[in-house]
Amino acid sequence: MTDTRTSPEPVRISEARDGERPYVIHPEDDDLFVRTGKQVIEACRLGISLQLWVEEFKAMLRHVSDWAGDRADKVRACCCAPHGASVTFFVAPRSEQFDFDLSDAMTELNAELVQRFNVGPVELHQVPWDEMDRFLDIRMARVVYGEAPSPVET
Repeated sequence: MTDTRTSPEPVRISEARDGERPYVIHPEDDDLFVRTGKQVIEACRLGISLQLWVEEFKAMLRHVSDWAGDRADKVRACCCAPHGASVTFFVAPRSEQFDFDLSDAMTELNAELVQRFNVGPVELHQVPWDEMDRFLDIRMARVVYGEAPSPVET
């Protein structure tokens, strides 16, 4: 016998019409979630936004890597790690002392990153290469440029 069933009509949620209407979401594990139409729409937007954020983040990492590579005479390493709600870059200079010229370039880069990439707050810090582990967990950080020092064993 031929199956003559058709696929069900999609449920349409209009923010104007259904924004306050509750929807019950029932996954296979028998949890129940009650969300308004507006919350369902926002969750969909967040899913799309998350994908776009990841693409922006990857592009920003490539840009910072290129920036550091263009300053290889000044930059020994650059690592990225989350720091609160910010994406934070830790830049280690080649010199043993604080590099004021590099700091000026980092200030310009920070302004460029905020304007060019939609990833939220961005911070850049200049830190001594041999003390990077004092500022971030080297095991959890992403090396953007150069080579990060080995984590100190405790």
